[in-house]
Amino acid sequence: MKIIVLLKQILDPAGFTVHRRLERIFINVENYIINPNDKNALEEALRLKDAHGAEVIALSLGEPGVDDALREALAMGADQAFLLTDAAFAEADAAAAALILGQAIEKIGNYDLILTGQRALDTGASQMAPRLAEYLGLPQVLEVRQVSGLSNGKLRAKRNWKNGFAEVEVGLPALLSIAPQANQPRLPHGARIMSAYREWEVAAWDLADLGLTEEELSPLIRLQRRAFPPERTLGELITGTPDEAAKELVHILKTRS
Repeated sequence: MKIIVLLKQILDPAGFTVHRRLERIFINVENYIINPNDKNALEEALRLKDAHGAEVIALSLGEPGVDDALREALAMGADQAFLLTDAAFAEADAAAAALILGQAIEKIGNYDLILTGQRALDTGASQMAPRLAEYLGLPQVLEVRQVSGLSNGKLRAKRNWKNGFAEVEVGLPALLSIAPQANQPRLPHGARIMSAYREWEVAAWDLADLGLTEEELSPLIRLQRRAFPPERTLGELITGTPDEAAKELVHILKTRS
């Protein structure tokens, strides 16, 4: 069984602040991390590896620095890692990114399962899984909370559904997006961290390797400007006993309605 896991490297939100009045983003510490929800996808792949002996391949699109994220994935337990990097990929939007990743997955070939995180923390978008499934012509199960069974070329998964859950069965190959609540990702093993940098290689593919042209990657969406919400206003502190506070709150609500 071969599982391909998509990983995205993002700027750690803990390292920057948003100033609403100045309409600026200040980067205090430039630290890059694997998108946390993508780690849930990697953990789910590693659990399938532990249970069924699967081969896990980490795949990422980005600048050369994303190499660090892929080596972290190797240290966590992935067997191979591929980095898709080229100057022509820099302005790729979601549609172009799905094309690039789709071409790479077809180049890898002979896979059984593709796992992604449900949501990207930097954009808040949940587009990649459905876009990629559509491009590859694969059945998709989104917001998966638990992979509950694997047998006879089929996989059973529990996914979010309205106010509860639904259990579905899907034939392989398939694509699943993993919900953030699905698991607690493991930490990289110390010995594997050293091996990830000293012994193992991250294969890098560029535009030519994927058989693409710059014209095919022309973005459909371009950033025009950043819009910031208005500054937060301070609330009022109500003091006193619970009865006094309740009466004061009712008075404030009546006078402002």
